[in-house]
Amino acid sequence: MSMLRFTRRGTVMAAAALALAACGSGSESSESGTNSGGTDSNRVVLQDIVFGDPDAPVTLVEYASWTCPACLVFHTRVMPTVKADYVDTGKLKLVFREFPTAPANVTVAGFALARCTEGQAYYDLLDELFMRQDAILTLARQGGPVVEALKQVASNHGIDGDEAFQACLDSQENRDAIRASIAAADGDNVTGTPTFFLNGERMEDSARISVASFTGELDAAYAASTGE
Repeated sequence: MSMLRFTRRGTVMAAAALALAACGSGSESSESGTNSGGTDSNRVVLQDIVFGDPDAPVTLVEYASWTCPACLVFHTRVMPTVKADYVDTGKLKLVFREFPTAPANVTVAGFALARCTEGQAYYDLLDELFMRQDAILTLARQGGPVVEALKQVASNHGIDGDEAFQACLDSQENRDAIRASIAAADGDNVTGTPTFFLNGERMEDSARISVASFTGELDAAYAASTGE
């Protein structure tokens, strides 16, 4: 049973001691060009996954990988506050862009499954992938039944049966969307995950270490955007 395959530019350090360091560079398809001049990272395009009010005064773009330990730390420690206090209240829209890290074929497969859902369901499936990160990476390192683990995640979110599972992995639409996210990362000169852009400006890596530092940046951006 095949999974989506992309070439790699780097590797991910999975040691727990390095969990706060950014993960290695993401996967890149042969179709993804590099724009050394950068892109408008505040612009939302068709394939983007967007949470929150599309007219929110603040836009946060996150490049992340569900197999990245540093992304898991942010997802569990900081994101719940961001979602509850900023996304759900209409202050901020979150644009999530996939930037797969090693093992690339496993990571892309998980993202392809999430792409077979819509709206909040994408985030719910992504959340389970994050929660199972350690178990699935252990299976991948040991040559274990990764496909079966991903099938279980898919089934928990309404993607039932081998045929539906494989259709998600084989979907050209899903492939193109993930490639587009990788291309956007290349255009924004993203080399590791997680990487954030707040109202078009790249955030310092130190901002994501704690809830207080990250939300302080969000508050400043909100005040600048609204005058409040």
